[in-house]
Amino acid sequence: MKQLFLTFYFLLPLIPMQANDLPFQTGEELKFDIHYKYGLVMVKAGTANFKTIERNYNNIDSYQSILDFKTTSFFDKIYKMRDTLNSYINDKFYPLYHLRMIHEGNYHIIEEMVINKFGKEYTEVRVKRKSEEIIKFDTILTSNNSGYDILSIIQFIRSLDYSKMTSPISNISTFFGRSNVKITIRCEGQSIVEKSETLKYNTYKLALDFTDDVFKESKNAIEIWMSDDKNRIPVKIKAKLRIGAAEAYLVSYKNLKYPLSSEIKIPVRKN
Repeated sequence: MKQLFLTFYFLLPLIPMQANDLPFQTGEELKFDIHYKYGLVMVKAGTANFKTIERNYNNIDSYQSILDFKTTSFFDKIYKMRDTLNSYINDKFYPLYHLRMIHEGNYHIIEEMVINKFGKEYTEVRVKRKSEEIIKFDTILTSNNSGYDILSIIQFIRSLDYSKMTSPISNISTFFGRSNVKITIRCEGQSIVEKSETLKYNTYKLALDFTDDVFKESKNAIEIWMSDDKNRIPVKIKAKLRIGAAEAYLVSYKNLKYPLSSEIKIPVRKN
């Protein structure tokens, strides 16, 4: 199930943006259904809620991102997950702190990440994991590029101007546990996502490559369809797993900063 959860994780800019230019605002909420697909069979595996709130972290004005994930009652019988992630970024939208609280079956951990240094050419973080009050590891991780925690990556992707992505972005990475996962992001152009017979979205399709063996294929490990409007919210996400695939679909939203102009509503035909 790590693969399924990571699908939602890998969703802040290399050049800081002004707060009024950001595609999100405090109070924004996005809700998703997560599905597992194997062959022609697809079942609902869980739900995910993503929130953005203005907070104060260590006397620093910041944005807090919160992601809650839980499996359905059906998947609870196979592998129960109740996970929560919290991340803080400062007014320049650099990562400050990340907290993972994982409850998966009989596996319960709390993992803290403090970003000591952040830059385009060097990032240093301290990661501490404990389970049942026992320290599992307490270590320093580094990367030779802009390194983010796994939740602030979501805001990074949303900050990009997809219409100007003529070449891949490859000078970023994310930290997960004791791993440093390098990421390449490519824009594959505009696309229409059909949610139902009466609802479609204009989107930009992004492809993400990873240097991590969690995924079946490192190239196009995850594909994301982002709304073609100022909000830039993920409408659909697909990940290739070792066995099958995971897909996430936007089901509702609240307090978006801008109108969701990418949404195409089709009138119901009357017989």
